[in-house]
Amino acid sequence: MRAIPPGQVVPSLDVLAGDAGRTAFLAGVGGCGLRGIADFLLAAGWQVWGSDRNAFASNDPLVRAGLHVLPDGATPPPVSLCVRSAAVPAEQSGFQAACAAGARPLLYAEMLGEISKLRPVLAIAGSHGKTTTTAWLAWALREAGIEVGYLVGAGIPQLGRSADWGDPSLPLLLESCEYARSFHHLRPARVALLNVDAEHPDTYPGGLSEVMEAFAHFLGQVRADGWIDAGPEAPASLAKETSAEWRSARSIPGDWELGLPGDHNRRNAAVVAAVLRSFGLDEAQVRAGLVGFRGAARRLEEVGQFQGATLVSDYAHHPVEVAATLQAARERWSDARVHAVFQPHQAQRFHAYREQFAPSLDDADALVLLEIYRARDPEELQASVAELAPELRERLPGRPLCLARDFDAAARALTEEVRAGDVVLFLGAGDVDRFARHLR
Repeated sequence: MRAIPPGQVVPSLDVLAGDAGRTAFLAGVGGCGLRGIADFLLAAGWQVWGSDRNAFASNDPLVRAGLHVLPDGATPPPVSLCVRSAAVPAEQSGFQAACAAGARPLLYAEMLGEISKLRPVLAIAGSHGKTTTTAWLAWALREAGIEVGYLVGAGIPQLGRSADWGDPSLPLLLESCEYARSFHHLRPARVALLNVDAEHPDTYPGGLSEVMEAFAHFLGQVRADGWIDAGPEAPASLAKETSAEWRSARSIPGDWELGLPGDHNRRNAAVVAAVLRSFGLDEAQVRAGLVGFRGAARRLEEVGQFQGATLVSDYAHHPVEVAATLQAARERWSDARVHAVFQPHQAQRFHAYREQFAPSLDDADALVLLEIYRARDPEELQASVAELAPELRERLPGRPLCLARDFDAAARALTEEVRAGDVVLFLGAGDVDRFARHLR
C-alpha cells in the first residue's frame, strides 16, 4: 500500500532547516527516541551534534554515521534545530545556548509532530505494548519487502536498529506515547490502537477518565480519510471521538503460531495482522510475520546465565504489564521455576496502583523486591516496596521473599535460592536491567 501517489513530491526533512542550514543539536541523544531522530537526520545528510549524560562508545553506530558527541551541557556550534528529550530540562546549558544562538527549540514529541506533517504516519498507540507492536510491524513489513520507515523506543535485534527513514512514499511507523500528552503533537494518517489503561499518574492524576480524554483528543486528530485498527482491548467508546474509520481487528485463529509468548501478545497480534493485511499481505505472509518476530530489546530478553539459570530482562513496570510478563514467562518456560526480581518505578506509580502490585506477582515462585526507583517524584511523597510484603506473604505463604536494600543483597538472595534450570526475571523501568546484565 503506497501512501503517496506515484509522482507526487514527498517533502524532505530539509524543509526544517533554518538559517544555519541542515544542522541540529540533540540534548539527550542517548535515549532511544532522540537516537532515532539522529538516525533520520544523519541519513538525510544533516550535520548533527548531540550530548547525553551517558558516554558514547567510539564504535557507536551514530558516531560511525557522523554524530558529533559533546560533553553533557556543552555549547554546540550554531544550528537550525535544537531538540531535547523530555528527560532533559529546558534549562540545560547546552540547549539554552543553542536556542540563544538562534536555533528553533523543540521537544522530542514536537519534532515527531513536525515529521508527521512531512509524510503519512501510522501511529501505534496504547498504554501497554506499543514498543513490541511497532517493532513487530516494522519487521514483518520489511520482511515482505515493504520499506516502511519506523521509530521504536527500543532496539530491534532482527532489524539491527531502532529507527530507519525507509521509503518516504510509505507510512512512517511511530511508537506514539501518551506520557504528558506527547502524542497530541502528531497528525497521524492512521492509528493502531491497542488498549487504554490508567497510567502515568504524574501527568494523569485524574486516573483512567483523564487518560481516556487524552486518547480521545489524539484520535480526533487522525486524518478524516484514514482509519484506526482497534485491538480487542481498545475501548469501543472511543470510536465516536474520531472522523476516521474505526476498524475492529478480528482475533487471530487459535491454531496460528506466534513467535512471542503470552496472552497479551496474542491480543496485540490481532492488530498486527490487521495492519499487515491493509498493506496487501496475503495470509501466508501475515502468518510468517506473526511467527517470525522474536521481540524487541528488554521484552523477555535473555541476557545471561547465573548458576545454570536463565536471566531474563523485561521493561514491565505497571501492574498490568508485570502480570502479563509473568504469564508469558510461564508459557515460554513452562517447566521452570520462575524468580521475579521486581523494582517498582516511581513512587507516584507505586502509590497510585499499590493494590494491584501484589496480585500482579502471583505467578512468581520466588520474589526479590528492590526498593522503588524514584523518577520525577516529589520529595514529600514517601513510599517503600516493603509495604507490599504483608500481602505478598498472605497471598502465597511459604513463597521465598527477599526485601533487598541494594543489588548486592539481591545477588546474595539469588545465590541462595537459584538452581540450574530456573528462570530469573528482572522487571522494571529503572536500573534493574543493569543488575541483570552484570549478575555473575
